[in-house]
Amino acid sequence: MADTPTGDDLAAIAAGGWGCTESTWIDGWQLRAGGGFTHRANSAWPINPLSRPMIDVLAEVRAWYAERGLPALVNVVEGGQLDLELARLGYGETSHAALRQSARVDDVLDVLLEVAPIGVTETFADTPDDLWLLLYRNGDLPPVAREILGGGDSVRYATVFDPKSGEPLAIGRAALAVRPGDDGPARWAGLAAIETAPEARRRGLAKLVVDGLLEWAADRGATDAYLEVSPDNTPALKLYESLGFTTHHTYHYRVIG
Repeated sequence: MADTPTGDDLAAIAAGGWGCTESTWIDGWQLRAGGGFTHRANSAWPINPLSRPMIDVLAEVRAWYAERGLPALVNVVEGGQLDLELARLGYGETSHAALRQSARVDDVLDVLLEVAPIGVTETFADTPDDLWLLLYRNGDLPPVAREILGGGDSVRYATVFDPKSGEPLAIGRAALAVRPGDDGPARWAGLAAIETAPEARRRGLAKLVVDGLLEWAADRGATDAYLEVSPDNTPALKLYESLGFTTHHTYHYRVIG
């Protein structure tokens, strides 16, 4: 992959692919809140280096999250310099480790050339509609979920459904992602919420979703894609491996308050 980013670089780019309901900057870190829905929307993202002593910044981070009744979490690359520094300062507790994987968009689309499941219909939208939300996390969502998931020109939602019953069978989300604060074109597409109904698995529907989303992203100039997956999600890992995704780094959240 040309111009391969460091773990910290890709983490900063990934921050641009997920929303929140409230955010602020403390030095080079972006603090996000979203009513507790998803760790990505309720944690501090170290987008840029700090210009002040870290201990001072951490105190402000803790205070900001305490005001909102949320735990103070910092999204860090596992084993990275910041991760090790936080551990050295005594913040040893971590939560929700995940793999951040990447692939070239063209390479994935080449693998998916023959994907054409029969008997289903796929639709795309700029916002998550009720049908899409019905399948995402089993439909158990707080009202704030719509705002965090976002919408508009830089986000795309795919839904595969049974044309007879109208039931959603598979969904996915793609967002054109750039480092927050950057104005350049989006080279990266972030895939998320790739889910298939239990009764519709092993039919190639997730591949159909990925194909449609990456076609959309490629048409808008994206050359690379990333996604985030639990290391315990064996079916998803096998799917992404078959599409050419490889693990770029592992990340987790350091608990600082």
